[in-house]
Amino acid sequence: QGLPDKDDNLNFLCHVPAPKFAEMRKRIIEAVLHTDMSQHFSKVNDIKSRAGGKPWDKIDSKLRWDVLMYMLHLADISNPAKNSPMLELWTDRCLDEFFAQGDQERKLGLTISPNCDRNETKKPESQIGFINFVVKPSYVVLAEVIPAVGEHILPVIERNLLYWDGQKGREETA
Repeated sequence: QGLPDKDDNLNFLCHVPAPKFAEMRKRIIEAVLHTDMSQHFSKVNDIKSRAGGKPWDKIDSKLRWDVLMYMLHLADISNPAKNSPMLELWTDRCLDEFFAQGDQERKLGLTISPNCDRNETKKPESQIGFINFVVKPSYVVLAEVIPAVGEHILPVIERNLLYWDGQKGREETA
């Protein structure tokens, strides 16, 4: 299992029975769709109200799945939870993607989405806002369920917030 079949097919699910495969596919699609930022704040509130403050071993399997999908969503927005130099590399990659979107919106005559205008977006300010309003509150909720997040990840986020604040100060004095 998990090895190429006789045709060198790398489909590691090729021997999974159809009903199990359908369930796995459904869950994978559900997990990927769960990374959509349009539902971010409702997801944070949902996990906080249903799982906040409960130890992992007291959470039922349905809620555990929801927490795992929440964690996948947080992984998708985790660049402020990374140490340097990964923080800067991923910030630049994300902003490059946003700016490409903004360029396309400009070309089509659409309103440019927040943080997608390469001529207006200031990197430090965009990251400070992203951390304060999106990332940090999300990880605080996860830390209520998984205390190690509070011990190991929240300090990195705090340190990166200070880093971006320092970068903002450098831009203002330049």
